[in-house]
Amino acid sequence: MKTLVAILTSGQLEKLQRCIDSVLVQSAPSDIVIIINTVDERYENLAFLLAEKNGIKSVITDSNGKPGKGKNALISYFLSTDYTHVIPVDGDDYLYPNAISKLEELTISSGSDVLGLINGLCQLPDSLVTFPEMFASSYYLSKFRENVDPKNSRRFDLHTQRIREISVEYDNFFNRFVVISRNAAERMQYNEALNAAEDVKQGLFLKLLHQEGTIKYSLIDRQDIYLYDRTNNESVMYTSAPRADPKMEMKHFWCGITDDMINRLKAFKLECI
Repeated sequence: MKTLVAILTSGQLEKLQRCIDSVLVQSAPSDIVIIINTVDERYENLAFLLAEKNGIKSVITDSNGKPGKGKNALISYFLSTDYTHVIPVDGDDYLYPNAISKLEELTISSGSDVLGLINGLCQLPDSLVTFPEMFASSYYLSKFRENVDPKNSRRFDLHTQRIREISVEYDNFFNRFVVISRNAAERMQYNEALNAAEDVKQGLFLKLLHQEGTIKYSLIDRQDIYLYDRTNNESVMYTSAPRADPKMEMKHFWCGITDDMINRLKAFKLECI
């Protein structure tokens, strides 16, 4: 197993350095890449210089301001290399000590193409909670709600509820991909029009590929791998996502997802190893 760590960043330079530091103690600079996906030219230049300062290769995307663009660039870069697996990390988050070796051991022992993390820890301004607890927190709800046009609230709620009906497993709404193999990456294409939930949609397609026997997708319930930082008020989750046109978000999310797929997704759970 030859592992690339790919850091995806769109803002928050000091948090990017923190993320880099968490990876560099576990991986050589030559086994790391930073994908810079931003419409902010100043940040683009600063992130490029920071990567250079740390001896890390960087790739600048032709960003449209949406997260899917950066994630597709990450997958594309990975497939252009000879690495067998990639560990994607958001630049405002970070890895816990020895996370890479733990993920490699889990991947090899399970034979998985994709590892999805559930119950990961999430940093809020005044507490450390699990990701499911974050979604239920007053902080998240208030930050999201304050940017939603009141006339769109009900539509957003219905859209989220419908997604939850087919994507919640083991009481977790979101499974973060912490390891992706070349076999899985070759079959991945994020929606570049979505402001949010592009990873949730991709996860549904990966689950169907698992059901078909094309890949093996396993879940891990761990709190010693990855730290989500949700104190960034400039993140897509709190800014462009709640301000997006819910009609267009629904159109882009549900495009390509049929009733048959929904029934299949509801029929089984992924294994939690």
